[in-house]
Amino acid sequence: MNAHPDADHGYYYQFLNTPQKQCYDAMLGHMRQYETGFALDPVPASDYLTANRALLDDHPELWWADTPARYRFNFSGKVISHTFLELKGNERELSRAIGLQAQAVLEQASKLQGDWQKALFFHDYIVQKTVFNTGRDTDGYLDQNLSSVFLGNSSVCAGYSRAFQFLCRCAGIECVYVSGPAVKNGSRIRHAWNLAQIDGNWTWIDCTWDDLILGPGKESLEHDYFCLNDAWITKEHPIPKVLETGNAKAVLPVSFPAVKSLNMEYHRVNHTYFETYEPEAVRASLQAQSSSGRIRFRFGSTAGLQKALQDIVYRNHLTDDSRLVITRDDVMCVLRIDIAG
Repeated sequence: MNAHPDADHGYYYQFLNTPQKQCYDAMLGHMRQYETGFALDPVPASDYLTANRALLDDHPELWWADTPARYRFNFSGKVISHTFLELKGNERELSRAIGLQAQAVLEQASKLQGDWQKALFFHDYIVQKTVFNTGRDTDGYLDQNLSSVFLGNSSVCAGYSRAFQFLCRCAGIECVYVSGPAVKNGSRIRHAWNLAQIDGNWTWIDCTWDDLILGPGKESLEHDYFCLNDAWITKEHPIPKVLETGNAKAVLPVSFPAVKSLNMEYHRVNHTYFETYEPEAVRASLQAQSSSGRIRFRFGSTAGLQKALQDIVYRNHLTDDSRLVITRDDVMCVLRIDIAG
């Protein structure tokens, strides 16, 4: 699999056949010129749809192009043109505004050392800037693209993931937009997240689920989905085997590199990850974190989390302390204690 695709050919391009690649390249050239409609060399509809989906998932900067379009056929039943139906006419201007915001973020990130620190900076910027919310963003486009993050400050998983992909790729960090079914709190949902190549190693990141909703109008920046391996991400995110287009006749088989190492996982890097519950080490970490008013632990298993809850929370009757907000995630084995004020 291609580890360093060029600016024209993102991750999904490598899985396309020759007609699909030709269609991808043609549409990319037209879309970069903000053309509202353009002719195409005749291509089967399934290849056109597949190429279009791969193109848009590879190129988050074409945020405005993931909107309703009409395609026309010739007498042989092949697609010969693409016409956008709901463009507003201000796409180039809005793209410049997005570019200015992104450039400011990239300039700050350029002062950091290594891909991990830069990716973390992008992750935190997006989560802190964005309120998770469905609906339309301020420019009138749907919230499924990065404009909802940079211009609207309110988005859903697609917007979070495309914004992260965009910043990473601008910084020279290869990043893939991944979408498919996921499971949260027992419910199966459509979701989007990222696969990024950080300091030479692939890893999974989900900015959206690190924007933890605590209540109405109250969110918290977390890092429970920053740099996970396959074993951890697949607890809730089955790794897709196809790129879906919305048409059953146009589905692209894809694959992703195996991610085995957990060395870059946020809690490991920050020494708040414990493979097993170690009372003395956990208490020492608890004491060290207490002054910040924000305590976080991840354990290697649910059993470790349960022991920490019993030893730290229940034995000390912390649930009776009104100053404390205690939350947990049994699937991701995370314990959070926040001190009010």
